[in-house]
Amino acid sequence: MTEQRYHVIGMTCGRCADALESKVCGVLGVDRVGVDLDTGSVTVTGEALDGSKVCAAITEAGFEVAAVL
Repeated sequence: MTEQRYHVIGMTCGRCADALESKVCGVLGVDRVGVDLDTGSVTVTGEALDGSKVCAAITEAGFEVAAVL
């Protein structure tokens, strides 16, 4: 199991978190997504994660990846 963390800009509410989680969960290999609105961090867990696809899903959900942590 691999874990990747991202700092995401633009998440301000529960609906934002839900939209982002739904989009990222659709990426092949993603098993779990955790969103922390207070810190703007997103933790993605899964097998054979493709960071570029996770970043693309975050962008498609309407948010900006500020950093990969």
